[in-house]
Amino acid sequence: MNWLPRNLGVFISHAERRFAKRASRELLDLLRREQRERPELKGTALYEAVITRRLGSDSTIRAADIVRRAEQSFADWPVAREVTFRHVVHYQVFQEYMRQAEVRIGTRTNIGEAVARIVPNQL
Repeated sequence: MNWLPRNLGVFISHAERRFAKRASRELLDLLRREQRERPELKGTALYEAVITRRLGSDSTIRAADIVRRAEQSFADWPVAREVTFRHVVHYQVFQEYMRQAEVRIGTRTNIGEAVARIVPNQL
């Protein structure tokens, strides 16, 4: 049973990547759905609509907060730039994963890499 502690990280990393890929695909599908149904939405308004749809219709304030936090985390540093959908997905996926269990203090996987394999940067 000594192999279990050494190899547990492999199983955890695999589960994290699988979660990130699945959640990224779901968010990308929601983005495309919003774009079809509401083509007038662009940028942060579109991203907020996607997150609202993901969280439920009574979550508009939370969605705006999530997009704002993603912008602060990824678009303000190291240089100011526009927040992208990939930034929002990265932030949301990490937050969802961390909320799944009370004892999580981080991830073993680079969530951003998993998100980048699914979500194009130009969205």
